[in-house]
Amino acid sequence: MADAARRFNAMSSVLEAHALMTARMDLVLKGHQLSRTAYLVLSSLLVSPGQERALGQLSRVLMVHPTTATLVVDQLEAAGLVQRVPHRTDRRVVLARLTDEGEHRAREASEELAEGGFGLGDLDVGQARALTDRLGEVRVVLGDA
Repeated sequence: MADAARRFNAMSSVLEAHALMTARMDLVLKGHQLSRTAYLVLSSLLVSPGQERALGQLSRVLMVHPTTATLVVDQLEAAGLVQRVPHRTDRRVVLARLTDEGEHRAREASEELAEGGFGLGDLDVGQARALTDRLGEVRVVLGDA
């Protein structure tokens, strides 16, 4: 029973930390008129070759339903932050490409999020590395490649 209680406490701590981190991130992103998912789409495009990615890839990378990825890209396109473009060789594939304004918004939001430790506050580099390592171990145990 003590093992179950320890695991329950660990699970509760992870969930509470997640809630606190995302609340801090959402507050910053609101000032940039971005949802968390929209920011993750922009960030993914920012680091992608040619600053573009197939919509199907976005849903897999962000671990969201394809419909969610499409809806977020719709919103970002309406805001002038991304544009849809055809794939160069596969007519079946539609790409989302970052616009200049989208790149600017993504970089500004990233800079402000970085100032706040991406929701982690004053966690130092060693603590962040240790947290990443420990959560990596948990993800492996849970079957995440």
